Amino acid sequence: MKHYLIAERYAKALRNAVKDEELDSVGEMVGTVAALYGESEALRNVLSNPAIDLKKRLEVLREVLAAAEIDERAVKLAEALLLRRGRITLLPDVATIYDMLADERLGRVRATVVTAAEPSPEQEERLAKALGAWSGKEVRITREIDPDILGGVVARMGDAVIDGSVRTRIERLREHALEYDIRAQGDA
Repeated sequence: MKHYLIAERYAKALRNAVKDEELDSVGEMVGTVAALYGESEALRNVLSNPAIDLKKRLEVLREVLAAAEIDERAVKLAEALLLRRGRITLLPDVATIYDMLADERLGRVRATVVTAAEPSPEQEERLAKALGAWSGKEVRITREIDPDILGGVVARMGDAVIDGSVRTRIERLREHALEYDIRAQGDA
């Protein structure tokens, strides 16, 4: 919990330093830096190792971020705030929290939508509009494919789950049939 609170402080500071119209682009850059850090064990080992001279670690970080053409604000976050303070391991959490804070500031909500097959662009647009009407916010959709749901949609937004999957409908019908069968046997 302590690490989350520290990561949240950094994410809030960055979000507060960015104008509304730049929130998404800065978030993408921070996400790219976090992905680079998370995907490269060698980079994590170098940047997280206090036995390696700080100047050398900063040099490595600058080279990697320059090659990825990362925005100066994201570079400063990674370099000055996290690496120099020994908190580089918080980078993935800072990126995640920053995205949540940016969405909050812009009146958006993220939804994970699970379907049995890839939805068409029109279906995805209708779903985003329906979820937007339900939540009262702009909805950003992350898609997942799960053939086990057979059809329909399962949408998760925050703590809410909207399950319109065929699998769930079949399960409800089965439970209802069993309940009816038990009642019918009791009457006999």
